[in-house]
Amino acid sequence: MKHFYSIIITALFSCIAYSQVTELYISKYGEGSSNHKFLEIYNGTNADIDLSNYSVSSCSNGCNTTGEFDYPDNIIFAAGTIIQSGDVYVITHGSADPSIHSDQTFTYLSNGDDFMALTLAGATASDYTIIDALGDMGPDPGNGWEVAGISNGTQNHTLTRKSTVCGPNPTPLASFGTNSEDSEWIVGESNSGWDTVGSYDGCVSGPILTITSPSNNQEFESGTTSVIVSVSVANFNIGELNSGADGHIHWTINNQEQPMKYDTLDETINVADGESYSIYMELVDDSHQAISPAVNQTVSFEVNFPCDLYIDTINSSCDSNTAENSDTYSTSLSFTGGGTTSYVIDTGGVGTIEGDDPSVTPEGVIIISGVPENTDYVVSFTGDPSNSSCNFIRSISSPNCNPSIALPYNDPFDYPDGSLTSYPNWNNFSGNEGDLLVTNGQAIVQHGTPSEDAGVTFDPVEGVIYYAFDFSVNDPGNPISGSDFEYFALFKDDGFNYRARIDIVSANDAASDFTVGISTKNGTADVIWPGDLDFETTYRATVKYDQAQNTTQLWINADGETDPSIYGNDEDDPGTTITQFGLRQSDSSANEGILIDNLTITQTFNETLNNNEFSDLDYSFILFPNPSVSGIISIKSNKLGEIKSQVFDLLGKELINTKIKNQKLDLSDLSSGIYIIRLTQGNLMWSKKFIKQ
Repeated sequence: MKHFYSIIITALFSCIAYSQVTELYISKYGEGSSNHKFLEIYNGTNADIDLSNYSVSSCSNGCNTTGEFDYPDNIIFAAGTIIQSGDVYVITHGSADPSIHSDQTFTYLSNGDDFMALTLAGATASDYTIIDALGDMGPDPGNGWEVAGISNGTQNHTLTRKSTVCGPNPTPLASFGTNSEDSEWIVGESNSGWDTVGSYDGCVSGPILTITSPSNNQEFESGTTSVIVSVSVANFNIGELNSGADGHIHWTINNQEQPMKYDTLDETINVADGESYSIYMELVDDSHQAISPAVNQTVSFEVNFPCDLYIDTINSSCDSNTAENSDTYSTSLSFTGGGTTSYVIDTGGVGTIEGDDPSVTPEGVIIISGVPENTDYVVSFTGDPSNSSCNFIRSISSPNCNPSIALPYNDPFDYPDGSLTSYPNWNNFSGNEGDLLVTNGQAIVQHGTPSEDAGVTFDPVEGVIYYAFDFSVNDPGNPISGSDFEYFALFKDDGFNYRARIDIVSANDAASDFTVGISTKNGTADVIWPGDLDFETTYRATVKYDQAQNTTQLWINADGETDPSIYGNDEDDPGTTITQFGLRQSDSSANEGILIDNLTITQTFNETLNNNEFSDLDYSFILFPNPSVSGIISIKSNKLGEIKSQVFDLLGKELINTKIKNQKLDLSDLSSGIYIIRLTQGNLMWSKKFIKQ
């Protein structure tokens, strides 16, 4: 095990403004809100450097093993990635603010408690050379490390290396120091210093003046009455006149001269809401003349107006609940803090804005009505910028406006080819809507490019609940292999808590095609079916989830509940209240396609059994004769209530829409061919292929 820490010795020459740097080092680090993260590397040497000889190695939430990297060579650089002499190279999160200069993106930058180091390329967990270090290779520090005496300085702050620093510091924590004087870093506020990213001057031996607080363009919250101004000076002695010091500081606030500073102690200035401030400081000699070359800095900041408007409870409800996709819904947003300024409410043209007006009403309810179901949107609230800082959004998601479904639920997928979510009861709950398809009377879950996840919502029940379906896996050309096996069917609650997941996995015998796995809660299988299965062959999977015990059970081609089965993990009690069944598409190692047919969701095992005849016991309807020569067919139901019928051709065009009278449906005017009949009775919907001879 070899650990090397690169030690750089740099000579300082007071007669020149810049001293010689002999190695790369980290010049800026940002850990801000959301994904506003960056890491800047500085080349202060006199030569261009190929970054492919370096890497960034890291640990996540502290290091799993003290002194070892969790992720050595985590960020690497392509050969020929040159950082020129005097230039910097910036790595940002892919979703960082676009105003932050970026040369390369990387997702897993620090969250504040993640050790990061510039290393020589080729680092391993225990064999590495550290060039420059941020943090400590020990346990998780919590939220972050202290920097310059500031708690959690590596979280929600911007760190800038002092211009006097002439090289890296490979010793963990050593560069952080204990106060603003001995630290190598200037600690700025969260999301500050973005305008400086992309350029840096290091190892400066001439006079330096840095306003360390407030940060440039910093915004203070409404209600702030005073701001502390901090300044740091290097390579220049500050003192009284005729004291032998090099000079002192002249400074202004909004171009108004302030008493001359003969020290670097903090200053406190009074501020007010809605005001902007500009602080200017410069180094001068004993004759009050700016030194040459001039050394000065300007920092601007502002104190926000208040934002009094507060959106409290948000509720969305359907205006109607039908099996068609033509329902609308309304959303109520209760608020307080109105009546203090004028507000603009914008939905991007979605729905109609009604209810109380927060511009004139102190508290009330805003109503957004007439929004088409399955339409998600964003509503923005903007106050008058002359006296308000309000500028925020709220995201609104469509409720499920399909009729409530009581179990058992059965679906033979006898729909015309097309999007599954275009048919009653199926709704998108994730991914690209419309790309989970029905083809030849079966739903096809295609891992790979399609991403839609679609589900059926039903009334919650207590105790155990089952789903069962016929399935087959299309032959991808080779047995299922790899390590990324994605589940394709599941139960879920009203949120995104997935339970009873089934996935396609590698066969027990490498020469066989595949088998299946089951998981109670995890994203990968807890256990796999002991028998191997074949491509292009139909099997019936039955899955049981116990909502009280939080357990899962799987059968393949079972005739009874006592047939062989496997169990997922017994997770912590109680389990999850299930309200939806879902089909899921994602990327997997094989990107296989799975055909689903004859879905049943029920509370008993016996009701999951399927003889593929779709009898009245399964679906509550009888349709006969089928095929029919005359086209006059009988429709019977074991439930009371009006029956509506729709008839489609195989292209999905609706040909007939009528009510069933005297248990008869007249299709005599149809030409010979194959059609789809859809019957709706209350909350029950049934589709069946019909042949007119």
